[in-house]
Amino acid sequence: MKRFNFKSFLKEERKLDRVIRFSAQMRIKDESVSEHSFHVALYVMILADLEEKVFKNKVNKEKILKTALLHDLEECLTGDIIYGVKHTDKSLTRAIRKISQKFFEDLMKKLPEKISKEYLTLWSTSKDKKKIEGKIVEAADKLEGLIYALNEFSLGNKEFKLVIKAYQKQLKAIKLKSVNLILKQIL
Repeated sequence: MKRFNFKSFLKEERKLDRVIRFSAQMRIKDESVSEHSFHVALYVMILADLEEKVFKNKVNKEKILKTALLHDLEECLTGDIIYGVKHTDKSLTRAIRKISQKFFEDLMKKLPEKISKEYLTLWSTSKDKKKIEGKIVEAADKLEGLIYALNEFSLGNKEFKLVIKAYQKQLKAIKLKSVNLILKQIL
């Protein structure tokens, strides 16, 4: 087996504890990318279980949980790029995705090749809307943002009113029964 550098990998990935989400907005309670990733993984698990056990859809749970944990890992190197900036223009979105992929690939070089290849595939297909797993990861990511925004709003941060509306619209567009069930509970 080719040598790998787990110590260097850890040094980089632990930076996620200090990368703050929604950095361009006034916040009452900061949330790190590490916190976000934990919540996304938890919501992925719940959404996948709802889809399988309530709505009888087959979901690859191992794949989806790994994907949830990896979906923003490159942000330990890039920082959290603000959604409004990232999605201003399709060519900018593609360029940011390409740069993010390069950073993710560089980070994966610190792991054994067989593992890094699997993780690269999972990361690059993490939000493939043609598959239920991609829809669930996308939904969990948006759901986590919505719940954070709802919490900020409940603490008195009125700046998050538009963020809440944007997340609601994005979540409804994903069209998963599990998401609709959860939205009825939390809104």
